[in-house]
This record gives sequence, C-alpha cells and structure tokens, in this order.
Amino acid sequence: MVKRVTKSIESESKKSKDIIKIIKEVAKIADEKKADYIKILDMRSRLIITDYFIIVSAKNTRLTRRIQEEICIYLKKKNLNAINISGLPEGGWILIDYSDFVIHIFTNELREYYGLERLWRDSAEIEWCEVKPARPDRTVKNKSIKDKHNKSI
Repeated sequence: MVKRVTKSIESESKKSKDIIKIIKEVAKIADEKKADYIKILDMRSRLIITDYFIIVSAKNTRLTRRIQEEICIYLKKKNLNAINISGLPEGGWILIDYSDFVIHIFTNELREYYGLERLWRDSAEIEWCEVKPARPDRTVKNKSIKDKHNKSI
C-alpha cells in the first residue's frame, strides 16, 4: 500500500514538472508571435477544474488567432489536444482548454476590461522567461554622435 501511494505522488510530481515546462514553452511561443502581455497563474490551490491559467493579449484579432494557431500546432506535436476552443471566430477572447491548463488569448482591450489577473490576483505567478539584460540606451549614443558632429563644424 505504501509503495502505491509513493509511486502516485512521484508520478504526479513528474506530471506537474512536465506541465510547467509545456506552459512555459506556450508563453515563449506567444512572445515570439508578438503578444503584448503574458502571465501564467498557478490555480492549483484556487480551482479544481484546472491547474494553470496562461493569460495572453495582443494588439488585434489577427494576432490573437495567429498566436492560438501556433500554440495549438506546438501542443498537437506534444500529443496534447484541446478539450474545447471557444471564441475563435470573433478572436477577441479565445479560450483553449487543455484540462490541466487553460489558455486565455485576448485583444489588449478585452484583457483590460475583463481583468482576469485582477480577479485571481491572489494566485501565484509563474515566471516563464529568463531575465534579459537591458538594451543599451540608443538615445545617449545618438546624442553623443550629434555632439561630435556639431563640434567638428
């Protein structure tokens, strides 16, 4: 009996790590496809219907549909099929349910209006990308080039 419980806990832990890896990759795909906003919320302690929310927004419905398409292609390659996809024809709020995680893809206006991250603000956020070094400030370089040019005249 103890062995079965231990194996069950170990398999759940491995499954959770696999899901986190997949949802981080989903966030990266959204980022590559020009999403303006990406947030992953851990819903395990708050909901019984899903473990994670991935909230994404983009400038327009053309981009939301493109993000949805790329994410679904990636997940299909991982042998994951959506239970349900809602809102695709309109494109303002596309909801993709994979049971363990739900992806919400909004236009920027609808994400701000519905405010899911405000509704679930007590949920833990999962970091999905490494911190990138800040880009050098180009305005300073351009200013110094102009100053050199003005001094030589």
